[in-house]
Amino acid sequence: MAGSDYYIEDNSDIEDKKIEAAKNLYRDGKYSNALNLYLDMVNTSFSHKLYYEIGRCYYKLNDMPRAEASFNRSVELDGEKNPSYLYLGNIAYKNQDTPKAVEFWVKAHSIKPDDESVCLNLATSYFSKGMRFQSVFYYQKYLKYAKDKKSAYYLEIKRSIDEFINMGNDLYHKALRAVAAKDSKTAIQALSQAVKSYPTSFDINFLLGKLYYEEKEYLQALAYLKQAYCLDPKSFDVLDRLPFVMLELGDYTGAYCCMKRLLPLVLNNQNEYLRIIRAVNDLEQGFNKSSYIGHREWAEKYYRENNYHFALYEYENCIILNPVLVGDLGGIIQDLKSFINPEERIIKVCLEKGGALYSNKDYRQSNKYFTKVMTLAREDSSEYRFARSRLVNV
Repeated sequence: MAGSDYYIEDNSDIEDKKIEAAKNLYRDGKYSNALNLYLDMVNTSFSHKLYYEIGRCYYKLNDMPRAEASFNRSVELDGEKNPSYLYLGNIAYKNQDTPKAVEFWVKAHSIKPDDESVCLNLATSYFSKGMRFQSVFYYQKYLKYAKDKKSAYYLEIKRSIDEFINMGNDLYHKALRAVAAKDSKTAIQALSQAVKSYPTSFDINFLLGKLYYEEKEYLQALAYLKQAYCLDPKSFDVLDRLPFVMLELGDYTGAYCCMKRLLPLVLNNQNEYLRIIRAVNDLEQGFNKSSYIGHREWAEKYYRENNYHFALYEYENCIILNPVLVGDLGGIIQDLKSFINPEERIIKVCLEKGGALYSNKDYRQSNKYFTKVMTLAREDSSEYRFARSRLVNV
């Protein structure tokens, strides 16, 4: 699998001369010599950064058991923003444990979302697991963050993804024509092909779920509407339909959770708000404090399968059903959000820091944060436009 090296700024008490010498040896490919210097420091210095460097040396020397032990020790000492996750994922993959590799790589992705190697690792691993939605999701991220957009490898992946997207869009428009002609069968056939080509399209997933619901094929409707929800959790159209699908399937707690999600979206529509409140209150009468258990079991199953979008959805259902669980599940929910969309958190931090530096007229430093925002944000987003407007020539 692809790999990348993270630069670790050393602020610990490790002897400056030794650490610099070891890094130079590593850069020169003299991994055994670098390792010996690092191991000499273990008795006098104790940090996650040192064990990370030791792990990298063992990794280069193809001593995977010792590399894994060193990276795990590094994570034990400090699991926040630790680049060891990338290498732990690589090692798990070499050991043919793809689920564990993906779990480590999504943690690496949450720390450094624009690392093209991690995005590519995730894309290919999900593809090997037959999880096309997640595979395309990360291939699109790889195409966004790849630095060399002229390499043969990049161009081949781009050609394939563009081809699939164009095919999906063509089939989607064929389905729209069939819907206009009231030919649901043809529309569903076209969309079923379209979603295989372009599984990360909100429009394709939503329309397919909607048509299956109209045909009373509720299990299929649920699958595609939930996937549409994962792509746009604030879609009124999706949240307005999901509860009815779930009620047809006898999933009353699921319907209740969707209605609770829908309430903030209809605050300005009194009739809709009152309608949903009444439905919520009616459903609530049949619940107790343990009603969340089934959702937690599904959440844990999805997590084990590396289906983090659906795992997040079900863990959030647990808290909607039993708010006391926020203390128990709040951390994992934040982790899952960071796994899926780490850009959101980093963009927010960069805007805050960049804005403070900009106000202090430290434009050279503020430019770094605003440039980072432009790397991570969508070009059509307000965050991207704002960051671009704050760049100053210095």
